[in-house]
Amino acid sequence: MLALIKISPVFLLAAMMISGMDVLLAAPIATLYAAVVAYFSEKLNFNQVLNAAVDNVKEMQMVFFILMAAYAMAEAFMATGVGASIINLALELGVTAQSIAMIGLVVTAILSIATGSSWGTFAACAPVFLWLNHILGGNVALTIGAIAGGACFGDNIGLISDTTIVSSGIQKVEVIDRIRHQGVWSGLVLLLGVIAFGISGYTMDLPTETADATSAIAAIPESAWTALETERASAVALLNQVKEGMAWYMTIPLILVLIAAIKGLPTLACLFIGIISAMGFGLYEGTVESTAAFGQLVYDGFSGAGSWVIVMMMWVAAFGAS
Repeated sequence: MLALIKISPVFLLAAMMISGMDVLLAAPIATLYAAVVAYFSEKLNFNQVLNAAVDNVKEMQMVFFILMAAYAMAEAFMATGVGASIINLALELGVTAQSIAMIGLVVTAILSIATGSSWGTFAACAPVFLWLNHILGGNVALTIGAIAGGACFGDNIGLISDTTIVSSGIQKVEVIDRIRHQGVWSGLVLLLGVIAFGISGYTMDLPTETADATSAIAAIPESAWTALETERASAVALLNQVKEGMAWYMTIPLILVLIAAIKGLPTLACLFIGIISAMGFGLYEGTVESTAAFGQLVYDGFSGAGSWVIVMMMWVAAFGAS
């Protein structure tokens, strides 16, 4: 019975969030309730509970810096053409109705690692691959499943995924260490997914004609463009870059980040390598107008990891210590 009482703050927090309550309100309420439970069950006084919560929040400071840099790198990769070049390279291989799901899975998995956003990846890739699927006569359910699964891959193991960063910080685990240890089985799961979608596509009676991304993007209705502009403006910029075409070397910033991560460099160092290399290649390619314009991109990324996210994480950290 005592064990259930001790874990009841977790159930309370979950219930409030399921009911639709904002986490900025749910977390403080759950934290106060957890403090009361700790007072009676562990015989802790108010100062002991408060000190534990404050100490836990202090340990999250590095996570805040990592999160800000991660949002900045994601913004840079989306705007400078890194994400678009990944899509272009994949589509140049030749997409058919039989291979579109398999290719969509690989592209969205790589792009979700590069941007750290499952929703952003899906918003950018769904218009391309679903319209390509329509033009080629592919299986809609298969393609949707592939791009949705690939988009979630980066949230599971992405260096700049807020989900990965926050969960690692709460568990006091270095993001790089988590990715290195988790990467093997995550990669194996992705490989099995690629094989499964490939077999499914090639065993179905689907057309074998090819199509390109330009025709698919041109076929996107105006209403879809308007919705994307409202919900995810960076996805619109990425789609336009895909349509115009991006040079292959714009994938180098992502490759440099992955090499740095494999070599064991600190997480912040990996992120700044990505930001600086994206600026350099973007200036060369012409997707970055000036260093001042790139500075605005970084600022927008920092804003994306703004006060709401940081305050939410602070309360969640305090809750975890209570």
